[in-house]
Amino acid sequence: MSKFELTRMTWREAEDKFKENPVILIPMGSIEQHGPTTPVGDYRYMTEICREVAKRTGAISVPTIPWGYSEVFKNFPGTITIRPDTLKALLIDHIESLVKFGLDHIMFVCGHKGNLPILEQLAREIKDRYKLRVATIEPIGWFDDAWKKEVYGTSDVHIGHGSDPMLSLAMELFPEDVREDLYEEGHKSEWNGHQTQGVANFYSNDDIWYMYLDYDDIAPNGVIGDAKHASAEVGKRTVERMINISSRIVKDFAKIDTRIS
Repeated sequence: MSKFELTRMTWREAEDKFKENPVILIPMGSIEQHGPTTPVGDYRYMTEICREVAKRTGAISVPTIPWGYSEVFKNFPGTITIRPDTLKALLIDHIESLVKFGLDHIMFVCGHKGNLPILEQLAREIKDRYKLRVATIEPIGWFDDAWKKEVYGTSDVHIGHGSDPMLSLAMELFPEDVREDLYEEGHKSEWNGHQTQGVANFYSNDDIWYMYLDYDDIAPNGVIGDAKHASAEVGKRTVERMINISSRIVKDFAKIDTRIS
């Protein structure tokens, strides 16, 4: 039986698989608050996604990097945040351990938006250092208004950090860890009378500007949106959507010449 998770392979099996130059998936997430109802270990979702994507595409999924840059959530118990330089150093070590065997299709599967700016900086360093282009996908970001209407019945649904899609994912994948009994109402994304988008984007008469807050400044309980919209059924459909789209992208990425001459 074929193995698609690196940790399950012997080194001989890894050696044989590496000769095929498969796409290497590096799942990433975070350990941070997601409101009173949802477990803090959101990195586990990308582990599940990558395992199935690897099976469908012939890629290899390496162990998930659970820690992320979660500085804005540092005031909530259970959050573990690491510095950008720490995350970059850890990922560089991953890359060095892979490229020495001729592997040149490396994809970060990012389940935490706070890691994205760091991954762009890292990708540009890798491009210069190894003459290699790496890729990133963000499965959590693939939910537009059409998708909301399909799964919730309306696109005018108030979801966000501390509610969906993370709560529905937990209900589907790790239901034993969900605490629906701890449900609390969510907050609007605003601070001191100003509309915000997250903790950095501010709006004045629809004009955007930037100021940098912590999450408890805008939501003392960590919840933006209404967690009552969540369900295991929404989670199941969300998981399948992420796997399907990820698999298509991985197959496309596998055909690209990533080396820079």
